[in-house]
Amino acid sequence: MDTRSSFFSICMLWISVCVGLHSGESVISVSGDLGSTAVLPCELKSVGTETLYISWIIKSETVFEREDSETYQGEGYEGRVDVPEEELRKRNCSLVLNNLTLTDAGVYTSIQTVRRSKRSVTIERIEISRVSLSVREKPPEEKSDEVSSPTGDAGMKCPQPMILVLSLISCVFFQFVFKDP
Repeated sequence: MDTRSSFFSICMLWISVCVGLHSGESVISVSGDLGSTAVLPCELKSVGTETLYISWIIKSETVFEREDSETYQGEGYEGRVDVPEEELRKRNCSLVLNNLTLTDAGVYTSIQTVRRSKRSVTIERIEISRVSLSVREKPPEEKSDEVSSPTGDAGMKCPQPMILVLSLISCVFFQFVFKDP
């Protein structure tokens, strides 16, 4: 393999990895203090006339489900979790988790179930977001009822699309500059 094709292969691999990482779902990190409230962010891509059905899971265990006004709260989460119906109608499917415990820490996944019916009923489950929740122990004198918010993206970062385009142009340019005679 010559230098030119080797360089081009490395460029194409770099761009493929970056595009793959950039397009993949990332995990959002949220942290909260023991006993406080955390909001695990989630936004629906679209809300149609179909029945709104959202669920949040952790390790394949259901934490919360809402289908219009009907709700289910998983074991250990009773009375502590909600996705308010009025917020859900505005495309906000964020999970509100009150009175955080140390066992609440983990990666939560929100899923929208869409039922479509034309000639036959089809059900599609769409993963919306993944949120990693960490719970900090605070000394009793420092406890507060503040609501925590996302602290950023815990996933791997990749260059912005413009940098990817410039990288591709550079790769093509170098391929022609170092072209074998």
